Amino acid sequence: MVLVHGSFTDHTAWAVPVVELNKHFTTFAMDRRGFGGSGDGVDYSIERDFDDVSAVVEAVATRSGQPVVLWGHSYGANCAMGGASISPGVDRLVLYEPSLGLKYPVDAIEEAEVALAAGDRERAVVRMLFDALEMSQQEIDALRSSPRWPLILAGAHTAPRECRVEHAWEYSSGQFDGIDAATLLLTGSESPAPVKEATDRAAVAIPNARVQVLEGLGHFAHRTDPAMVVSIVREFCSSLPKSKR
Repeated sequence: MVLVHGSFTDHTAWAVPVVELNKHFTTFAMDRRGFGGSGDGVDYSIERDFDDVSAVVEAVATRSGQPVVLWGHSYGANCAMGGASISPGVDRLVLYEPSLGLKYPVDAIEEAEVALAAGDRERAVVRMLFDALEMSQQEIDALRSSPRWPLILAGAHTAPRECRVEHAWEYSSGQFDGIDAATLLLTGSESPAPVKEATDRAAVAIPNARVQVLEGLGHFAHRTDPAMVVSIVREFCSSLPKSKR
């Protein structure tokens, strides 16, 4: 299984669910472009993320001699969706609340970019969390005092560009017809309506995809209730015959 993290984090975002996943799968949690141990470049496009995911999938499939389960969360689900469309190595695709098409206040993105240009990562992060992601001051203060804050600051430069991609995104006809893996989309019943709507739009764009609602849970159920979410993913992975590469 290849795991693709979302925004403001790195491969360690999967640390909690990996405890459960490793009982059933050999897991490879990648660092996306610009995060953790992965490098970055001057020119970003989400298509580069698609290529990165595809390259990791093919490396894992070659190493294991088996097709891969690919699971992405949030922006990482966007990258997994694109990677699966160009990689023959994906046998099962799990997308937890992909975010293409989400809308943001453009002034918040622009102000975060100005702050980054001035070297003020904290101001950029707070602007994005407060105005773009609509987190409360209490939630932001809790993040500030948590061990995750340095990790969030390290990825500050990636947030505006990812929000711009999501904000500008429009699905085109047949764009993801290259996905032939069985596909499960997960969404929380308690997630914000725009996030659930983005998940539904992704499901329409992928041939033969289905959506499962996680009742009583939200955007991070793989961390708040990992045993339950992993059980759903495991059942999905074993519910159909394995395809051959």
